[in-house]
Amino acid sequence: MSLFRSRTKIALDVMALAVSAGASAAPMSVSSMAGGYTLWIEGVGGQLSPTFQSGPNTTGVQGALQGDAAAPGSNVELGKFGNVTLANPTGTATIMSGTVAGKSIELSSLVYGDWDADGRALARSYIQGAAVQNNVVGAPLSSAQLDAAVLAFFAPTLSLGGMAPWQLVSDPNISYVNIDGHQVSIGLAGFIDATDVLKNLFPGQAANVPSGSQVSEVVKVSLGGLPAQYLYSFDATASGVFAPPQQCPPGRVCPPSYTGNYEVNIPEPESLALLGLGLVGVFLGRRRRA
Repeated sequence: MSLFRSRTKIALDVMALAVSAGASAAPMSVSSMAGGYTLWIEGVGGQLSPTFQSGPNTTGVQGALQGDAAAPGSNVELGKFGNVTLANPTGTATIMSGTVAGKSIELSSLVYGDWDADGRALARSYIQGAAVQNNVVGAPLSSAQLDAAVLAFFAPTLSLGGMAPWQLVSDPNISYVNIDGHQVSIGLAGFIDATDVLKNLFPGQAANVPSGSQVSEVVKVSLGGLPAQYLYSFDATASGVFAPPQQCPPGRVCPPSYTGNYEVNIPEPESLALLGLGLVGVFLGRRRRA
């Protein structure tokens, strides 16, 4: 095929890609569940009720993933606090597998090793991002502040019942997994006001955490067999649903859960490759005309 014909085909494919981006969203088709999980099902008045599942109830999971950004609805909680036990202190991942628009996809809860890998790179990136996006100290954390925050992130904490803060954000609640055009959108259910969560992530800076702070849990996603990505957000919209506070200490007023929807996105692998080829074709074409 000539260079001209090749560039023409790429250009047409890129145009088709742009047109298809306006197509209606298609949900994930769930094929398997590995590990414990909880279905939070929307009822009267938008209240969510939990049912713990230890078997492969893919029908129930599929039914809970029918929402979108405008109306997230029910959700599926993957694991619980990293699935840490005395016998397995580093945790075990819960994995939801299936397909979206014919592409394989896996969504997973996190374990200690995810946060600890590569010099605790994920922990450092997540903590620094949360600090900057929520203006915790008015600037990025200094090296000393970040080191202290990371140490606290992994430390068992009495006020958390002996859990470490990393466990709080390792059991993502998935409201929907939809593909719209060539981008997969995932809804993470959380607090619309996550100030208390952020204070637990920054015990040394708790007094500086502003009201109305927002931070999501983290989900590990592999799309189309590519290496997994860790997705999270610091920007929520109102979900229209809620769950009454769970295990609220006596004498304390606790906010309801899952009042916020944090949408994260991951491009379809083929669309990235096609757009890249399109840019190369444009570049080569300009060089030939120069």
